[in-house]
Formats: sequence, structure tokens, C-alpha cells
Amino acid sequence: MALQSQPVKPSVKCKTMMEPTVYLDTNIYKFSATKLTRLRPRTKVLKWGDLEFEGVVHDFVTVNPNDKIINPELRTEVNILPELAEFGKEGKVKYIIQTETLLESWGIPNMDSRSGKFYGAPIDYAKAPIQYERVLVGGFEGPQEMQFDFLAGIKNKRFEKLQKITGAYQGPGKLNRNQLLDAFHIWCAEYNKCNFFLTLDLKLIKVINKGGANRLSTRLIRPSELLAELRNT
Repeated sequence: MALQSQPVKPSVKCKTMMEPTVYLDTNIYKFSATKLTRLRPRTKVLKWGDLEFEGVVHDFVTVNPNDKIINPELRTEVNILPELAEFGKEGKVKYIIQTETLLESWGIPNMDSRSGKFYGAPIDYAKAPIQYERVLVGGFEGPQEMQFDFLAGIKNKRFEKLQKITGAYQGPGKLNRNQLLDAFHIWCAEYNKCNFFLTLDLKLIKVINKGGANRLSTRLIRPSELLAELRNT
């Protein structure tokens, strides 16, 4: 009995998509603080025996600072953050942040939110592009001044180029603090091979895109764009 060979079908391998890595800008922490416990004063008529008088009492209330956002474009983007945090909790995206970004958030008011930092999504710490050790608090300078002096003293060609791209470099010896931090955070995102840099600084995104976003290896992205990317994935 002759045996006929049958063509062997190639085995189908399941391709596993790696979750994208997203660097969080400091303002993501800021706009995720949406459950602030505060005391709200109100006038109440109080009785003491036969006497009546007006007094001020305080009630515990929950305050959402985002309710005061006037810009409708920004408000729309901010409202997407809880959904993005859920993607992180489900392991569909990896969020990271570097120590200097966390240190910058210390100077932001109203961070004592019951919603947690970025709504409780897991966040890993990113490696710095350079090895360094420094004092965070001490001496006659505050932490923000010490951070600025430290970043301004870094000599690195890529970092210096990012300073010009973000607008931090404004001439010899002139550096804008906020944009210098932007340059360092983006540098960290590039060094850690992040797919995206999530920010609510819409002006920064426009500045980068206007000069040519291909100058960066990490794409600056707003929440609505990241949400579309994650849904497609």
C-alpha cells in the first residue's frame, strides 16, 4: 500500500503584542488629583438658651479642581485620564516616571487627593540618562532651586539639543526652568525607549510638532491620542 505524503501546514504562532511604554509628564499627576477633602464654611443660626446668634460652621466636602478648567479642549483631555489609568491597571500599558519628575510634582499644590496619583495606576521608575547622586533638600536653597541648578549644570549634547527644541535655551546663560524640566523629562523618555510621552501641556506638543516631531525618538501625545492608540492595540 503506497503512502502519499500530505503537505504539512505551518504551525500558526500567536504573536503577543508588547504593551507600550508611556512616560508621564508631571501635569498628569496634577490633573489626576480630583478628590480633595476640604472644609467649606457656611453661616448657621445657633441657639444658646434663649439667645440666637449667627455663627460659621464648616462641612467636609470633596472638591475637584478640574471643575474650574475654562479651556474646553483641555477639559476634554483631562476627563480621559481615568480611562487611561484603567488600561494601566489591566496591564495593557506600562507607565513610568523618573525621580526628577516626581520631585517637580512636590511643588504642585493640592496633591493630597483621595483619587491617588494617576488614579492608582501602577507606575514604575525610569532610569536617568546619566548616573548621578545629589542632595534633594538642604543648605540655603529650596528643592526647586537646587533642581534647576543641577539640571542647568548637565553637559550632554542630546540634552542641550532638547533644550533648544523645547525652547528652554534662550541664549547663553539663559534657561527657562519649566522648559528645562520638559527637556529633561523627554530625555528620560528617550533613554528608556518609551513609545509615548503623555502630557497635558498642549502648547509643548504644538512647539515640538511645529519644529518637526521626527527630531524626537519618543512621540509626544495627548490623552485622546493615547486612548486611540490603546484601543487600536
